[in-house]
Amino acid sequence: MKKNKKMIAIAGASTAILAMLAIGLTVWLTQPSKPVSNTKPIEAMVFFHGYGSSRNAEQTMSRYLIQQGYSNRRINATVSKSGQVSFSGTVKKGDQNPLILVQFNDNRNTNFTKTNQWVTKIMEDLHDQGIQSVNLIGHSMGNLAIAFYLKNHVQQSDQLPVVKRQIAIAGPFNFLKDSPRPKSNLNLADPASQSETDFKKVALAGLEQYYENNQTKVLNIYGNSMGKEESDSTVTNNASKSLKYFVRQPSTYQEKLFTGKNAQHSKLHENQDVNKVLKQFLTE
Repeated sequence: MKKNKKMIAIAGASTAILAMLAIGLTVWLTQPSKPVSNTKPIEAMVFFHGYGSSRNAEQTMSRYLIQQGYSNRRINATVSKSGQVSFSGTVKKGDQNPLILVQFNDNRNTNFTKTNQWVTKIMEDLHDQGIQSVNLIGHSMGNLAIAFYLKNHVQQSDQLPVVKRQIAIAGPFNFLKDSPRPKSNLNLADPASQSETDFKKVALAGLEQYYENNQTKVLNIYGNSMGKEESDSTVTNNASKSLKYFVRQPSTYQEKLFTGKNAQHSKLHENQDVNKVLKQFLTE
């Protein structure tokens, strides 16, 4: 008798479990699926390399972002010496935060009026492909390509993507290591106390107007691999930190210092700790 009651109880419990599973399966099957593969992205990330460099400097960071699931597509954008822009592919349905790896074939150009024209053409082409917002990342002089683009586009155009985030890595916003002042003696509380080079005062004058008229989140990454010299061996920390003086509300600014041998100028874009900070900033 007890055995029969036990069997009946087990059978009842099994029936209840099967019923709950059936209900759960029905709910799961009737839920609308997310049309991931049928949607086209509206945001992209654009990488700019430094002086004398190429898109090879962008490979480690872009691979990391794909491995971490932030993106699933890389597209090469090449600017010829005559200023013609070509893409290895176009943004398409199913792409997630496509990564645009820019290469300037004239990679020693320091005419930033020309560079602004190149960057503007890239942005126009991305907008034509449906990209409505971008995150811009530069290494070394690639940051000046970004800075001059922003300076020349204070007022948002409906023909260009909105710049949501700007990531600067080892940016020479004031001077290079060979300039007279090697140490980072910025008085962050009093910008007026900091003497400035003609480059910062004249060439980048007006950049602050961009930040005052737009809402861009700025992350400034720089490295000290030289100890007391406060430099990444190419760009002084002082020069990189000068970006702070341009960023005004409603834009926001944060900075991150890396130290040690992997904080050397060219190693910063290969540094896995930098990659982690980069992804966190992009997803916060």
